[in-house]
Amino acid sequence: MTIAIIGASGDIGQRLLLLLLSSGLLVKDHRVLLVSRSSGTSKNLIHGLVEDMKDAFGSVLPPIEVSIDPCEIRAQLVIMTAGVTFPRSPTTEFTREKLRSYNLEVFRYYADLVSPESMVIHVSNPVELGVKVFAERIGPRKVVGMGCLLDTLRFRKEIARAWQVPMAYVSAMVLGDHGPLMVPLWSSVMVSGWGKGALEERIERELAIETDEPIMEAWSRLISDMKGRPLVEIFRELDRMPMVYRLFIRPWLTHYSGSKTVVGPASAIMMILEGLLARGWFCGPLHVVLRGEFYGFHGIMAVPATVDLGGVVGVNEIPIWREEVKQLDRACEGITQRLS
Repeated sequence: MTIAIIGASGDIGQRLLLLLLSSGLLVKDHRVLLVSRSSGTSKNLIHGLVEDMKDAFGSVLPPIEVSIDPCEIRAQLVIMTAGVTFPRSPTTEFTREKLRSYNLEVFRYYADLVSPESMVIHVSNPVELGVKVFAERIGPRKVVGMGCLLDTLRFRKEIARAWQVPMAYVSAMVLGDHGPLMVPLWSSVMVSGWGKGALEERIERELAIETDEPIMEAWSRLISDMKGRPLVEIFRELDRMPMVYRLFIRPWLTHYSGSKTVVGPASAIMMILEGLLARGWFCGPLHVVLRGEFYGFHGIMAVPATVDLGGVVGVNEIPIWREEVKQLDRACEGITQRLS
C-alpha cells in the first residue's frame, strides 16, 4: 500500500513523516510517497528530508519515494498538507480571503492529480474548502477533513486543564466548523470516575461563563495585545472566557507566538492513520459531505463519521442536545455561505 503525503516539505508534513516512521505501523509492503512542487525551496528540501530520515532510521526505513510536480498521484491513502498558512507575525497583513484565494488554486492543482481510487485526509486550511474541492474531483465519499478532530483533542485538553483531571479521563467531541462556529458538544462530555451529578454541576458552571464581547472581536483584540502584553497574561485572560473562545483563540496565540501549531495537527492525523493501518477503520469527528445523514444537514461539516481505506463508510447520528442542533445549523449555514 502506498501512503502519499502532499506537502511533505512543509512543517506539518515533516512532523507527520517523523511520527509515521517512528510509529511502528508501517510494514514491508508499505511505500511512502513524498509529494511536492519544484518551486521555491521545496525541491531540494524534500530530498534532504529523506536523507535526514535515513540517518535517523537506517535499515528499518520503509521505501520512500519523492515526486516533484507529478502528473498523477497514485496512492491508496493521501494526506493533503500542502498550502500556505498565516504568517507567524500578527502584524503581517494577510487576510482569510487571501488564504482562501491562494489555497483554492493549490487544492485544485493537487485534486486534479489524485486518483479517484485514493482516500484523502485533508488537513490544510480552510479545511471545508479543501474537502469541497477534492470531493468535486474524486467523489464525496473519498475525502474527509481532519480539523474538528484536532478541535476535539483541544476540547478535551481545555476540560482537563480547567477541571484539573488527567486528559486521558476526559471524553468529549467538537463538531461543525473548524473555526469560530465550532460546536463543543457538552452533551458528549464524560469524565472517568465522575458521577452524573458532579459532571452536570461542572458543565453548568462552564456554560454560565459569559462575555459581551463577540468571539471575533475578542480574537482580534487579544492578537493585537500580543504587541505590548506578555503572552502569559493574555492566556490567563483567555482562561476566564467561555470554552469556545478558548478553543478558537488559543491556537492563534500559539501560532503567533512563533511556535506555530504543528505537533497537534500531525498527532491528530496519526490518530486516523493508527486506526486505518492497525485495524482498518477509524471513527471520529471528521469533515464530510453531508446529504441529510446527520440531523438532516446538507453541506460540508464535521460530524461523527466512520472511515476505512476505501473512504467514508457512514455517518453516526449520536444523540445531542436540542441547542447543539441549533448551533450546528448555524455552523452549517455559515460554512455554506463561505463556500458559495
